[in-house]
Amino acid sequence: MVITAVMMHRQRALVRAFERAGATSATQARSAEQLGLKPGMAWHQLVGHAVLRCPGEGRYFLDQANWQRLRRRRRIIAFAVIGGLLVLLALIVLLTARAA
Repeated sequence: MVITAVMMHRQRALVRAFERAGATSATQARSAEQLGLKPGMAWHQLVGHAVLRCPGEGRYFLDQANWQRLRRRRRIIAFAVIGGLLVLLALIVLLTARAA
């Protein structure tokens, strides 16, 4: 869980760097070196999700629509997990109360 939180923090920092540089289209694409970034696991995950896209020559840009889609999907998953845990907790409380 901690690793996931750290990875998401790093991904948000990468996205902010692209936004600050205005690298949000293929014509505005920048290399990691130009942005002062070092590609790591968070970078490669964003590339895998098509949030960072490469039009060529080692330059990347932020696909804001895909970033919003990824954030929305993560939020839905988080709510589903929390909902499932609340249902499980309610069942435990209900079964414990009946047993007593």
